[in-house]
Amino acid sequence: MRLMARVIREQFLLLLVFCLVPQAFAAHEAGPVGPYNVSFDMNTTMDYTVIVEPSSSGISTGIGFTRYNLTVDNADYFAIITLTRYEQPMLANIVANMDIVLTALSLAGADQPKIYQNLTIDGQPAVLANFRFERQFLGQGRYQEGDLIVSAAYSPDARLYEDGNYWGRNDCRIISTYPWEIIRDLLYTLHVEVPAEDRAPMSQSLSAPDIDKPINDSSEIN
Repeated sequence: MRLMARVIREQFLLLLVFCLVPQAFAAHEAGPVGPYNVSFDMNTTMDYTVIVEPSSSGISTGIGFTRYNLTVDNADYFAIITLTRYEQPMLANIVANMDIVLTALSLAGADQPKIYQNLTIDGQPAVLANFRFERQFLGQGRYQEGDLIVSAAYSPDARLYEDGNYWGRNDCRIISTYPWEIIRDLLYTLHVEVPAEDRAPMSQSLSAPDIDKPINDSSEIN
């Protein structure tokens, strides 16, 4: 009886220790992506691979840019973070971010997404939109019924200038098919450190607009 009691006691203590150890669900990712330093947390125990692709260059509305892509790839899901550095500052207001988000979702086959404007990512004004595919419209065969796709955009170096507009030389675009709990935490922890020469001195900016809805408010995403 004493031996059995000791075994039960040892098993109970082992179980108690296991319960007291915090579960490590968030994997911290950090490293260079071109001229940027990028960091974020993945709130998942899924296996995934982080891929940094070679840069590409182009011209948009007559202004040259260099683009860098980071992909968080899983057998069933993906998240792509696209960082674009322009040769000169570009508009980075809500309208500009919304155009980026809606274009990305349209190219993915999403129609009439839900749009969220009053939020911040990385401490900057941002726009987020999501779309859940239904049976009658499955993104040209690439998605299954119920799949969620989320896109967001912001400028990590944007400032409000004397002309009343937000301008930034860099923009960050995210598109993901991970479950909302995962992409929400990625966005909430995402930080992009831009090159030093792109950080505008405070004398060139005014106070930022009020942003009263943080990205971790997921009550409306379903």
